[in-house]
Amino acid sequence: MPPIELECIVKFGGSSITKKDEFETINADAWSFAIEIIRKVEGKCIIVHGAGSFGHFQAKEFGVSDGFDTESSCEDKAYVRKGFAVTKLSVTKLNHRLVSALVEAGISAVSVSPCSGWRTEDKSKVTSSDLETITGLLENGFLPVLHGDCVLDKTRGCTILSGDTVIEVLASHFKPKRVVFLTDVDGIYTLPPSHEDATLIPEIYFREDGEIMTAVTTDTKSHDVTGGLKIKLQTAWNILNESKGTIPVFVCNICSKAAEYSCCHGYLYEENGTALLLYRNQDHT
Repeated sequence: MPPIELECIVKFGGSSITKKDEFETINADAWSFAIEIIRKVEGKCIIVHGAGSFGHFQAKEFGVSDGFDTESSCEDKAYVRKGFAVTKLSVTKLNHRLVSALVEAGISAVSVSPCSGWRTEDKSKVTSSDLETITGLLENGFLPVLHGDCVLDKTRGCTILSGDTVIEVLASHFKPKRVVFLTDVDGIYTLPPSHEDATLIPEIYFREDGEIMTAVTTDTKSHDVTGGLKIKLQTAWNILNESKGTIPVFVCNICSKAAEYSCCHGYLYEENGTALLLYRNQDHT
């Protein structure tokens, strides 16, 4: 049994809450929509947000994601350490501003920095996570706000832990009723949304072997060190596979009715978004 009945985990995508191509610039319009949605969620909730234009530029410039190893020179290690520090500082700025806005809206939001208690190995495997603190906050009526972060890594010294990986760990432990990704586009498309032939996909089914049953072309911003849509799809599959399909995943525009309906009710509004589900033969007979 899960330790707490969790209504949902909501990801505020970095590209939706910031102007991702403008250095350390927030998207103020999206914030008001997102905060109002969280106010309407009944039950316990966790927010995880991306870094967007806060952190990604620095992380890429200094190669923080790759960290360093025993063969790295003292100069290289010092360079990466500086990158770690400035990236962490930038992400903390965004987190502070977001949590402040939530608190000002009457939400008892509390920042939880993965840097303090999460560790990785080989850049991707999470070896420890501060779930006890998150559990305590939820039990006492607070809303934890986590984010993609710089963390220490056993083999590489340090790396970038993506918000999507954080969500995987949280979903596995807390078993929420749903996971919702709020983005700057209406959902997942057959082609990059900017393409004139792109079509919104209302439902994407994964076979039990992880194969996606719908053709999707992925695209990634040049400075996005956390992998873009390809990683989002992998995250969705991992959640669906781990939960045996009991935790649906939704992707929708942060400024849409679909965002509100998926977060608050667990379904999309007039198919203006994408639901990611596990395909079972018995579901389609």
